[in-house]
Amino acid sequence: MEAIPPNIVTYKNILCPVDFSDCSTKAFYRAVGYCQLFGAKLTVLSVREGGPVTFYDDISSGRETLELLREGLVTRLDLLQEEGQVTREERDRIALETRNGKPFEEILRFALEGNVDLIVMGTHGNTGFKHLFMGSQAERVVRRAPCDVLTVKPDGYDPKLDF
Repeated sequence: MEAIPPNIVTYKNILCPVDFSDCSTKAFYRAVGYCQLFGAKLTVLSVREGGPVTFYDDISSGRETLELLREGLVTRLDLLQEEGQVTREERDRIALETRNGKPFEEILRFALEGNVDLIVMGTHGNTGFKHLFMGSQAERVVRRAPCDVLTVKPDGYDPKLDF
């Protein structure tokens, strides 16, 4: 294999936050492709948003939710390997991480702690009032990330609606 010239972009540590929306699933598959292309490590991060546990909360339900998310990610990876879309070596470079907290904060925290050099994440494509009201996790990450961020648009996204 030839040495890569220093002016060519390469990524060695990729982060892909997922929330199991269609767009986040699309970003996941894109991130797997970049993992393969660059021979990079990929961490798939799922963040369960929730406040502190109160006296009335079922403490185990939060843990069960995170475990279900982890199982869903493992199932997707198993399927990719069974279909021959990822090799065992590539699969071994994919790690799963689940956290509890505000998604954009946990994504940024993980990127800093894990020396991530690329974040691949979906954007829901909300515009107008819905965007102002709900905000955008992707936008918050793009503005504050210590590394490159690739945002993946949802299928059927119409940029003409943004004007």
